[in-house]
Amino acid sequence: MSEHFTRLAAGVCAAALLGVVIANPDAGREAGRRAAALKSAPEPAAARVCEKGAPILKEAFAPIEDILSVSPLGGVTAPGEQLPAPAIRLNTRKGESVFERRVTTARAPARADIVAIERLTVRDAQGGAARETWSLKLQLCDSLIVKYDDLDEIDESIVRRAGGLASFAEIGGPDHLAASALIRVRQGETLGRADGFDVALEDRNEAAAALERPERYRVNPYAEGAAISAPPAILKAIADDPSRSQCPLDYLPDAIAGEWKSKLGDAWGMRRVKGENACRTALVDVAGTAQGAWFTDASHNGRTTKVSAIALAPDAIDPDRLIFALHGRVKSLTADMVGLNPMLEEAREEAARDFLTFEQADGRINAPFDHVRRGEVYCYEGLRANFVGPRINAVILLSIDAGATAPLMRVEARADAMRCIDLAEPWAFTGAETTFYR
Repeated sequence: MSEHFTRLAAGVCAAALLGVVIANPDAGREAGRRAAALKSAPEPAAARVCEKGAPILKEAFAPIEDILSVSPLGGVTAPGEQLPAPAIRLNTRKGESVFERRVTTARAPARADIVAIERLTVRDAQGGAARETWSLKLQLCDSLIVKYDDLDEIDESIVRRAGGLASFAEIGGPDHLAASALIRVRQGETLGRADGFDVALEDRNEAAAALERPERYRVNPYAEGAAISAPPAILKAIADDPSRSQCPLDYLPDAIAGEWKSKLGDAWGMRRVKGENACRTALVDVAGTAQGAWFTDASHNGRTTKVSAIALAPDAIDPDRLIFALHGRVKSLTADMVGLNPMLEEAREEAARDFLTFEQADGRINAPFDHVRRGEVYCYEGLRANFVGPRINAVILLSIDAGATAPLMRVEARADAMRCIDLAEPWAFTGAETTFYR
């Protein structure tokens, strides 16, 4: 009896399905297509294991004919830069006029997923919106992330596929919006446009850089502060780990990597890089020395907007030239010390807030920053604002305290001497020094 009813039920179901197919002959094909689509849907890039020994990037980040030069990793010269930059900068050729740069397209260097989008509104001195910049984070596989930053615009379809601006959250205010996403892009697909942009690459399979205070870099830079109320998923998506930044050019196929590396140089293509490791490293902290980033706060994360930083490092183009990236944070360095006519007040003030450069030497005068040791006072002379700016009519004293538990550095500009040998020994601070922390 039970077998009879089983066959009867099966017959009824089959008849019902046949009736559905007769009423809607495309239903079966549609169901088949949906099943096939589900079966063939590509897995997220984050779940795809990176290939070993093969170039993961398949093509370049922009048309090379638009690129004048590529600024290497580790640059500390951008005004207001908090840390040595963990990105290369693609500098485009001249545009339609002498004062313009060519607009180029930012392209996906391989098949990838866009996992985060950010929009930053940059305001002028009067508070008006001067321009908008965008950044895109691309996940190529489980351990490799490429980020494009400072794009002037991104493709409209990317915002639409992310759910529109309504899906973006404020990060500390309306001038910084961000969204997490999962948008598949094809190799070579145009993602945005800019008259130059930054490219950062994070390889999580690489060991983290040996930093004196690694927690300063690894903490989510947006996690602190009562104003941050964005969803945790978005904060996680936009967080970076610059301690694992690598040179993006090293991940290009050999067929094109050489041509791109030949463009490593300064922003205007006037100086080409020197040395074997032309692209340098992203972070330049050297434990126990002065080289690297120093902060104005003893404990908080230096990547938040609350804390300022300076950086002391070799020039990424010419490692024999050293850079004080002070950006106005050493109060004793004033406009009166700038070798310009006092009538040029605005230019003098700007130069005093710029980065300073000088030629390295031996001993305690113009010592390389990675040679600075605790308990000694060092003196720096022959200083110039940026690379071609006016001379600084002063010397700078620098010392790292010998007995401090955590590294503590003092810096003071002295206008009572043009050369270090003119200072009476032993060199000492006058009480006007600025203190920085690791």
